[in-house]
Amino acid sequence: MAENEKTPVDFHPAMFRIAAIAFVTAATIDVGSSFIGGPHFDFTGIFVVGILSYVGAVVSWFFPWHRVPVERFLVVIVMPGLALLGFMLMYTGGVHSHILPIFVAPAVFMAAAYGFRAGAAIALFTAATASLPLFINGWDSYYGRTLVVLAVATMLCAYIPARVRRALLNEYETRRRQQEESYVATIGALAATLDAKDRYTEAHSRETAELAVNVGKRLGLQGDGLRLLEYGALLHDIGKIGIPGYILQKPGPLTPEEFAIMREHPVIGERILASVPFLAPLGPIVRAEHERWNGSGYPDGLKGEEIPIEARIIHACDAFHAMASDRSYRKALPLTEIVAEFRKETGHQFDPRVVDVMLQLIEQEPPQIKAQPQAAGQPVPDVVLSGPRSWAQHMQTIEVLGQQLARATSVADICNRIGETIIALVPHDQCRVLVMNDDRTRLEIAYLRGTDREEYRGVTAQNAAVDVGEGIAGWVAESRRGVVLGDTEHHPKAAHVSGTEVVDESMLAVPVVFEDQILAVIVVLKLGLNQYSLDQLRLLTILANQAAVSMANARLIDRLAAAASIDPLTGLSNRAAFEEAVNTQLLRPQSWGTLLMLDVENLREVNDAYGHRAGDAVLKRIARAIQSSIRSDDRASRWIGDDFAILAPGIDAEQAGLLARRIETGLQSERISIRWGAAEYHGDALTAQDLLAAARKATARKAEDVAA
Repeated sequence: MAENEKTPVDFHPAMFRIAAIAFVTAATIDVGSSFIGGPHFDFTGIFVVGILSYVGAVVSWFFPWHRVPVERFLVVIVMPGLALLGFMLMYTGGVHSHILPIFVAPAVFMAAAYGFRAGAAIALFTAATASLPLFINGWDSYYGRTLVVLAVATMLCAYIPARVRRALLNEYETRRRQQEESYVATIGALAATLDAKDRYTEAHSRETAELAVNVGKRLGLQGDGLRLLEYGALLHDIGKIGIPGYILQKPGPLTPEEFAIMREHPVIGERILASVPFLAPLGPIVRAEHERWNGSGYPDGLKGEEIPIEARIIHACDAFHAMASDRSYRKALPLTEIVAEFRKETGHQFDPRVVDVMLQLIEQEPPQIKAQPQAAGQPVPDVVLSGPRSWAQHMQTIEVLGQQLARATSVADICNRIGETIIALVPHDQCRVLVMNDDRTRLEIAYLRGTDREEYRGVTAQNAAVDVGEGIAGWVAESRRGVVLGDTEHHPKAAHVSGTEVVDESMLAVPVVFEDQILAVIVVLKLGLNQYSLDQLRLLTILANQAAVSMANARLIDRLAAAASIDPLTGLSNRAAFEEAVNTQLLRPQSWGTLLMLDVENLREVNDAYGHRAGDAVLKRIARAIQSSIRSDDRASRWIGDDFAILAPGIDAEQAGLLARRIETGLQSERISIRWGAAEYHGDALTAQDLLAAARKATARKAEDVAA
């Protein structure tokens, strides 16, 4: 970072406390120095230095500097400070004063805060101030020589912290850029995940973000605000991950029930983003993106300035792109109709200021809308290599791999692509990619491929997995350092794979690391001693580093997708995920079974009597009873409110009733009771809604029978 760049300064309270300690120390040293060589007190000097120093210490320590824009008034603060130093210098003896070394402190402080130029400027001012006694008391050769030494020493003392400051700023900027690149890569991977589910969203999110950023610039957004706007626009539909695919891809308008489900996606999106610290600030923007200026939007009914400015911009740009694009149920609208619609809804649905700026921008430079966005871009040919390759050819292959990894959104796919590239580039008899498990205690095989040599036929995904620290792969994971071994069997960390024979073998092993976290270990084996070189280790390290960001993003996506499909209170599937599972089951040929609906009867009384926390505890207890009663093939969900649903393939309604009674018995509570109903399916042309509606009707009939 250039020294002349304007760098914002954060005056941390610790800086002023250090200044307070310096004031007290200066007063203490002044008094203490009066005893050196026998007491010789200058009571006026001691009084002035002491009082002013202790006042400065109290002000520095207790004044709320964080509430004052100190950098704006720094000159006003520093210049009186230098005048005070000159006053103290004259009162303590002028050319005979002993406090001259204190003049170094302001220059050092300024150099540490603002850089060498500011420190040097203050050093010149302090030198000028310190020269005043020569004009007032007359020339003193000793003081003059001391003053010259002081000026040079002050410049040196200002230069050193300025250099340290510059190095720290450069390191901070490098880390910030690396972190932001990682964030952008994660956002891209999240967007790619959504694209795979809703093909329309790919071009829509990207072009909405581009338009939103241009509008934001004209409205005065800068820096972090502009970045939040861009990332929020890219991810404004991320909550659709939790919406069933049949709703997203329905070729026509949604029914009221389907639209009610679709309206949940802003809340789902906020929950997904809140689980990732660096994406959490986007949560309120994504949640409010469907709010309207007049308060008629959802999910919270915000209006006017209550809606974040970023959400208001995205809402308008999102609507423009939707109207200007071909959809499955209508053609794109002409630009004149779109402008007329915005003028009509200004002040009702849209922020008038945002609409004015956006329409001016569109009139000046109409955006190019892709009516039929491609689902996955242009295909990249698979890597097929054989024989020796130069480094230039290797780099070309690695570039192709990078394009493939950019489209991969699962750990399995990434491991497969990196493994196929490795066996194409590196001589081998077997290649393994071992991925760290969620507990971070064991490396499990995600990719295993070889040349079918007899010596490796006993190697399986089960016996090749290792604990962290166990075997060479576990040791590489623990040390986070790649190795090239000419004789693996005689290495002290070697752990022989059971079911295989002892052979002469060479190995390359490198860790896949992202932000100091080990994600996987890549192992390449070849029969014979000393088969690999350091160049091949470097090549494998490059491939591992390229896979690291993609693998970290894929693991994050897996966690976010799981969060989007799970009810946070009970840990069961949420409604969207359950309905999708039901539809998948119904599409299977010759499938049959029962959908069981459970309704908690006394939950409202529990909430009224003991509060919602007690009601939540009841729901968790029911969820545990369900989980302990169902089979591994069954799927359970907190469907809505106090209703639970269970999809039980391969059993009839009578057996489902036995399951309901087992669950009720497992609750072991006289206060809690459940009523239930069941609906069977036998390969009929049903949908999840049909089956759920039948089960609810059966539940209602059972309640009527009990009441009768």
